[in-house]
Amino acid sequence: MRWQQILESKTVTCHQSRIHPPKTKMAFAFQRHCWAHPVLRHLVKLRESAKPRGVPEDIQTQIQTCIDCILARDDYCDEISSPVSEDIDNLIKESESHPWKEAHNEGKVELAVSAAMLSGSLEGTFLKTLVGMSNSKRVLEVGLFTGCGALAMAEALPADGKVVTCELSEYVGDVARKLVDQSPHGKKIEILIGPAKGSLEQLAVERQQFDMVFIDANKEGYIDYYKIIMDNDMLTPRGTILIDNALHGGQAYLPKDKLQLDESRIAQSHVMREFNDYVYNDNRVSQVMVPIRDGVMMIRRKEAFEGEA
Repeated sequence: MRWQQILESKTVTCHQSRIHPPKTKMAFAFQRHCWAHPVLRHLVKLRESAKPRGVPEDIQTQIQTCIDCILARDDYCDEISSPVSEDIDNLIKESESHPWKEAHNEGKVELAVSAAMLSGSLEGTFLKTLVGMSNSKRVLEVGLFTGCGALAMAEALPADGKVVTCELSEYVGDVARKLVDQSPHGKKIEILIGPAKGSLEQLAVERQQFDMVFIDANKEGYIDYYKIIMDNDMLTPRGTILIDNALHGGQAYLPKDKLQLDESRIAQSHVMREFNDYVYNDNRVSQVMVPIRDGVMMIRRKEAFEGEA
């Protein structure tokens, strides 16, 4: 299979979620697979240790088959879904080739960022579908990066629709502005620069409401963002909140010793579990966990969920 080269490469250690230069597109994709599937990290670790220990060939083959099955399933979901627009495809490619490390080293962006922060084609198509089928007109996004998710949602909005999106970094916001403006739908996107909590509080003061909310930012801020939105009635009666990275690389449901991740990746291992529990115990809403990519939690007011709104 096409992943065999990556699996055998000495530059990839999936169980540590670390890929050393040069970063090929395939290696980058494999890193995303590893993050979303804890079992894949364990299988790759098992594969690495099996051969030098003289594990029988048929068992090694079965381990490889398990890995191949996981990768094939993810690939099939990408390939059978409708392709993204040419504008989004171009945005993804330019985001992947952007010199993010140099920008960070030069102080243009305070926090280290990378193309791994992209929503990606499958999730972008998922967001676009949800916005379209819900007949949303106003969308709020917390966490813009280069605009993949924002542009996907904007494409599904009517001509007078609007995406209001929050981005911490002015530099990243400028990159996103240039990329989304290459699309005729870019005019539907308003970018707010600065800490998301402050931007949300200002929108609350202005009594703005949204039909769809997509939260994909710093995980430790999720509860604050959620509280501001719900406590200030920023979600329309039949609106939906979408929470990205709700499974958080397995950290939402696995103990630390089962994660097979670098210590640096699990410093806040329980943050999404705490958020998910908070939503679960909020009697104002109902929710469903969708295991797409790294997990998307869909949240609706109970009245809307039960068809009473």
